[in-house]
Amino acid sequence: MNIGSIGYSISAIAFLVFSAVLLTDKQKGSAKILLVIAAFASCIWAFSMTYQAMTGSDLITPQVLEFMKSISWIALLLRMLSVTYGAGITTKSFMVALGSIIVFVILMMFPVLYQYQNDGITTFGDNFNYLLTSHLLLAVIGIVLIEQLYRNTRPEKRGSIKFLCLGLGGMCIYDFYMYSDGLLYKRIDITLWYARGFVDALVVPLMGVAIIRDPLWSPEIFISRKVVFHTTSLLASAVYLMTMGAVGYYVRDYGGSWGLVGQAFLLFFTFLSLLLLLFSERIRARWKVLLNKHLYPYKYDYRDEWLRFIRTISSSEDCIEFYTKTLKSIAQIIDSSGAMLWLRKEGGNYQCVETMNIPTINISEASDSSLVKFLAENEFVISVDEFDMTPEVYDRLGSLELPLWVRDVEAWLIVPLINIDDLIGFIILNHSKISNKHFNWEDSDLLNTAARQAASFIVQREVSEQLAEAKQFESYNKLATYMVHDIKNLITQLSLITSNAEKHKSNPLFINDVIKTISNSVDKMNVMMELLQGKVITKPFVTVNIVGLLEELVVNRNKAGGKPVPVLASEIKQSYVRGDRGQLLSIFGHLIQNAQDATESDGKIDVLVSEQGDWVVIEIRDTGCGMSEDFIKNELFKPFKTTKGSSGMGIGVYEAREILSSFGGGIDVFSEYGKGSSFIARIPVEL
Repeated sequence: MNIGSIGYSISAIAFLVFSAVLLTDKQKGSAKILLVIAAFASCIWAFSMTYQAMTGSDLITPQVLEFMKSISWIALLLRMLSVTYGAGITTKSFMVALGSIIVFVILMMFPVLYQYQNDGITTFGDNFNYLLTSHLLLAVIGIVLIEQLYRNTRPEKRGSIKFLCLGLGGMCIYDFYMYSDGLLYKRIDITLWYARGFVDALVVPLMGVAIIRDPLWSPEIFISRKVVFHTTSLLASAVYLMTMGAVGYYVRDYGGSWGLVGQAFLLFFTFLSLLLLLFSERIRARWKVLLNKHLYPYKYDYRDEWLRFIRTISSSEDCIEFYTKTLKSIAQIIDSSGAMLWLRKEGGNYQCVETMNIPTINISEASDSSLVKFLAENEFVISVDEFDMTPEVYDRLGSLELPLWVRDVEAWLIVPLINIDDLIGFIILNHSKISNKHFNWEDSDLLNTAARQAASFIVQREVSEQLAEAKQFESYNKLATYMVHDIKNLITQLSLITSNAEKHKSNPLFINDVIKTISNSVDKMNVMMELLQGKVITKPFVTVNIVGLLEELVVNRNKAGGKPVPVLASEIKQSYVRGDRGQLLSIFGHLIQNAQDATESDGKIDVLVSEQGDWVVIEIRDTGCGMSEDFIKNELFKPFKTTKGSSGMGIGVYEAREILSSFGGGIDVFSEYGKGSSFIARIPVEL
């Protein structure tokens, strides 16, 4: 009875403290209220059982209170299950289920109370069987509800209810075993009856972990991490000593003549091992991290921290501002008073590129230095204070020597910038603005994660700048290619002048054509020079007689002596379009030149002009070598694609399509190998 009273008193005090802690929370809700009621009911029941164990009084009052305790926990499980199911279970359904259980308990208790008035509760009759059966069924209901609650909770939410389900499940399973044993043998095992106080007391720590891990239940009461660490360490040490003590007694009783010697050696070994574990800095550090991660609420609101980080780092425009924002986004996590950004430059050395509240230093950190190697190999946030006090923590990760400039800038933390396992730089952080700011594993994890994201932003920005620079070079090269193409045509025209000068130098008409050609060439070269200087050349569209322009183009081609000679066949005398006359001459000149290049000298080139509705259609048809359907579909209108080999640049047709598109027109191509090609251009007629 003394053992029973001790167990139940421990259980009563544990539930009393648990209830008091829950009452400190300002959060309200039906589940929270039911949890408080269930914990308080368990406390009252445990006190009544303590009194019964000490005095040996009747069991009727504890039995009634036990029913109240069981119904309270079942009500909590039903409420949580209704929330888990969502809209599937309404408040009305919850009340009906709870009311049915209460009515069932009353009906089962009625004959027991009646029997108690006459013969006492210890009479082992059918009425006492009703009592055991009701307790057994309530335990079964609790087990079923716990199983359904855990099964129907989403996997990502199970962590917050896992320990609650374990605690309540253990309590219900123990009751199920005790009452099923009593129902089987028509009596309650006194050992199981008095051990139940200790069993229920063990449930309370599990529930405490559950409310700490659930932000909706976590009470607003501060428990020091040192208290948690030392309390848990003491409990673990006690369990360790009890286990080893039991092993020692087993060795003594069954070890024969060596039993006492084995027991003495084992006990000495146990205490020595425990002392080594408790005084090992490395093990204590790992133990602290383990406890902080799993038994204590997190230090940061990670959603707020991440949104603030992204908002800060993405609000920059130029490169210098981006580096400053990067430092600010990392420094604000730890409330650092100053920061310094080091990035890898050409040659592999690391240089300071930006600072915040720290003087800039003109020092390079070699890629093979101890600091760089340590950061690259371990991706570990270095705490200079920790390195000075406990260097063995870093020695197990590799050799580390801090350069002198780290001391000069009064560095606190060194955060590596890793992008896909590549160290692109690191960030130096000064001490926090908060004097008692303590750096721990959670700060390290968050800084590492944010630094990885910052590193990807930095690399992405550098790649974007390189891409923009490459596009500028590409545009310049494309412009140069067009100019070379036009210069090639100008050279062709000037070559014709020089080849015919000796023969026609006395002909005034020839001299006039020479002056006109040279003047046109000079104008084109002036335009090229302006384009190279970045000037935008725009000419207003004018009304052009496309038939007259083509007649002029064919005459000039005939004078140039190219073979075969193009022949103009027009169904109309004149047709007017809006565009740039020089560009029209250029594109149709390219198309005719391409036709001459692709056709043998005895072939034919026809230039056909007609009007079709609101369009003037110009078809340049040749009997040349032709093109494949695949080349027309995939390569003809792409720049730098040609069938002329090294003699062509492959931009004439591409340029023709672009210019015609700017006039509101277009171009179609039909060709067949060995039979020739047709280029059909369409330009809107000016009405």
